[in-house]
Amino acid sequence: MSLSLSVVTPEGQAFEGQADAVVLPGSEGEFGVLPGHEAFLTALRIGPMTITKPGGETLHASVSQGFAEVHDDHVSVMVRTCEFAHEIDRTRAEIARDRALQQLEALRGTAEGEAAYQQYQDAYSRAIARVAISDRFEN
Repeated sequence: MSLSLSVVTPEGQAFEGQADAVVLPGSEGEFGVLPGHEAFLTALRIGPMTITKPGGETLHASVSQGFAEVHDDHVSVMVRTCEFAHEIDRTRAEIARDRALQQLEALRGTAEGEAAYQQYQDAYSRAIARVAISDRFEN
């Protein structure tokens, strides 16, 4: 028995298929879903997603904020971005990470920078997750 997994972003379907298991970055920590899991809905944070397909193949991706719903052995993941390890341009991710870190440092301590601080913090977190996925699972 397996799960039916659907991962969607505003750009379209990132993944559709069967999975033996999926691990997602919940807002309160990572969690795993296996067939027969209790139904629930949860917020997701920026972080890694791991999909174990039937036959044992494992896919790794970096996802951003969103939601996951589990119901009747179907998992729906709705996120702003999803990049699988083989799709990540490591150089681009490192540049984005460094740029976001510089912008975060420049905003510290300024009253007008408070709103922008969270935006840059999210960009930095996404870049860090992409670099980590690229390091761990590509080549």
